[in-house]
Amino acid sequence: MRKSAYTLLIIAVNLAGMNCYAQTDTVLVETELEQDQEFYYRNKYRYLDVRLGDEDRLLKIGIQPFKPSDNFSFLVFTLHGGIEQKINTSLTAITEINSVMTWTDEQAFHQQGVSLGGRYYFLKKREIEQGRSGNNCQGVYGLFKMSDLLSLITLREKDEDPDPLSHEPYLERFIKGSLTPEIGIGYQQRLDYHLYFDSALSCNYNILDKDFGFQISFLFGVLFSYTK
Repeated sequence: MRKSAYTLLIIAVNLAGMNCYAQTDTVLVETELEQDQEFYYRNKYRYLDVRLGDEDRLLKIGIQPFKPSDNFSFLVFTLHGGIEQKINTSLTAITEINSVMTWTDEQAFHQQGVSLGGRYYFLKKREIEQGRSGNNCQGVYGLFKMSDLLSLITLREKDEDPDPLSHEPYLERFIKGSLTPEIGIGYQQRLDYHLYFDSALSCNYNILDKDFGFQISFLFGVLFSYTK
């Protein structure tokens, strides 16, 4: 009887030990799985699917190597810098500095202008609800801004009445203000964590010069995002 009881005791102890080891192994497996999942989603949001990341503000630097027009007898290069700040889920405020350089056979024109305005991302709330986007500055947007409120303009051209003793071209530099409301529609998308694409179709009206304009823009560049 004692021998049977002793045997049962040994069996019970062994079973308890095996159960403890099994529980320990399960905890280790679950911990490693959670770490793997955390690493996967962190990299997915940051690198693989940049649409799902949240961002409160963007610092953007981009270039536009040409500007479509009816007349292609000139070359235009645009360097764009901007800060975009979220106001709420769909609305952002933008501050832009554009440096536009235009060359023709007769002259070279360089304008550095400051613009202020905002963007409204039409589909942002719906995309967030459907899990297709984070609370960020990507997607289809409507644009309103005051273009080139203040500009520094440099003009270099051939002098119509040149000094025969001077071979320098005519150069003029001045500061100009304007009231040019601009409206349009566009699409902005990250290409990866630090690259972006921004395209817009817009029209504007210069109130002071009574001049109507139309523009198609294609910007490629780098960006940096900052969250609260």
